[in-house]
Amino acid sequence: MGKLNGKIAVITGGTSGIGLATAKAFKSEGATVITNARHAERRDEALQQHGDLFDHVGIADVGKVDELDRFFKEVGDKYGKINTLFVNAGFGQPAPIEAATEAHFDSQFDVNVKGLYFSIQKALPYFEGGGSIILNTSIANQLGMAGFSVYAATKAAVRSFARTLSAELVGRGIRVNAVSPGPIETPFFNKTGMTPEQIEQAAGQILQNVPIGRFGKPEEVASYVVFLASDDSSFMLGTEVEIDGGMATL
Repeated sequence: MGKLNGKIAVITGGTSGIGLATAKAFKSEGATVITNARHAERRDEALQQHGDLFDHVGIADVGKVDELDRFFKEVGDKYGKINTLFVNAGFGQPAPIEAATEAHFDSQFDVNVKGLYFSIQKALPYFEGGGSIILNTSIANQLGMAGFSVYAATKAAVRSFARTLSAELVGRGIRVNAVSPGPIETPFFNKTGMTPEQIEQAAGQILQNVPIGRFGKPEEVASYVVFLASDDSSFMLGTEVEIDGGMATL
């Protein structure tokens, strides 16, 4: 019997990277797994590639509140409840402060902060009898990473939500915790707009600061998300679990 047997689990941004690895882990533990795609083409692609993994893929751009509202109503109407929510969708774009634009700032806050906050709000009506919400932050919320000031600020906001929403929702039996990945082997850098040469240089610089000497794997983060979603973590609330090879602490 799986740790999430019979649970309805929603993952935002579940079609790649950490989200996809978590979807696989949730499924292996017996959960019904639901995610979103930004548009119909991406949804069809996800179903073609992972049709045996996802029980439902809805369409929602997490930066648009009306689309989140429609997505979670769709989930609620179809499944009646949500037991677990992994708010994973997010991205980062580096830029020094002199080069940052309003669009650069807004795009990251729209997805990483506003999208995360309203994903939780729109899911809450379907959490009957408690449940678990896991937020995906980053060790960037603790480090002074040049060029990533906006991204780091969005992830600091996510860390704050893990605390404040824990205090707000504990009376409803809902636990809120956060995973804080360090450098993980995902398409993250490919989505930053950096050239292959810049990515290689940045990866080399980061690796020098990872005591364990390697990048992490998405599955290593997913295992902690499963733990936080399950009853194994029933006495954990408002925590930030760092999965970073010691980068933020050593």
